[in-house]
Amino acid sequence: MNPIPKRLKKEPLIEAIWQAQFDTREGLPVGDLLPGILYSALKVEYPNLQLNRLPTADIPTSLAQIDPNLMFSAKYRMEETGSPFMIQVGDRIVSVNCKKPYAGWSAFREQILKLADVIESSSLVPSPTRHSLRYIDLLVLDPAPDLKALQVEFRIGQWNLQKQPLQMRVEVSDAAFNHVIQIAAPATANLPEGQLQGSVIDLETFSTATFDGWQDIRAQIDLIHDCSKAVFYQQLLTAQAIELMEPEY
Repeated sequence: MNPIPKRLKKEPLIEAIWQAQFDTREGLPVGDLLPGILYSALKVEYPNLQLNRLPTADIPTSLAQIDPNLMFSAKYRMEETGSPFMIQVGDRIVSVNCKKPYAGWSAFREQILKLADVIESSSLVPSPTRHSLRYIDLLVLDPAPDLKALQVEFRIGQWNLQKQPLQMRVEVSDAAFNHVIQIAAPATANLPEGQLQGSVIDLETFSTATFDGWQDIRAQIDLIHDCSKAVFYQQLLTAQAIELMEPEY
């Protein structure tokens, strides 16, 4: 198997997302109460933090909770100019997004744990039902939709689809974790350096275990991160692709 680098000099990552999902509590509008609590707590570290109400906040709760496309949508967003981190909150979800350039796992992990501490102390969400790490990468090593940078083979009968436009999604179980892998080629991303086209690799990893409180998040977060890295470097990327992105070990 490919060795796992500490980092890539030519980083393909365009966004990293940690998300926790939880059940609603009858008569308690968590999606409207939690943003204010988080904003007050985060304002200490981010004095110019902005809290923005999203259009989805105007959708009636009774409708949003029965529509699977709206159930886990965010209602509020918090971000500060110059910071790579963005917080989103809804009736059933909270997330930390780290935009490009990636701040690194240590800084991202610190933000996740700070957020978990504030949520736990609020007593609004006793325990999450699911939490995941999601990494979205844009590969530009080869002209999309060429997928030779990946350890994948796509065929339909005698047709080789390796260089054909493609969108796919698969969920793979790996011990105590599931990995949702989505590939789209070609795909276009709007990045700080401009618009780029390549192949998008979207990898989400989550634990299949049940949770007994926010302490389980703290106990699992590093393991989920390590498992996600192993899938990306050892199951998805080829050794040649890793070398072209200038790994540091």
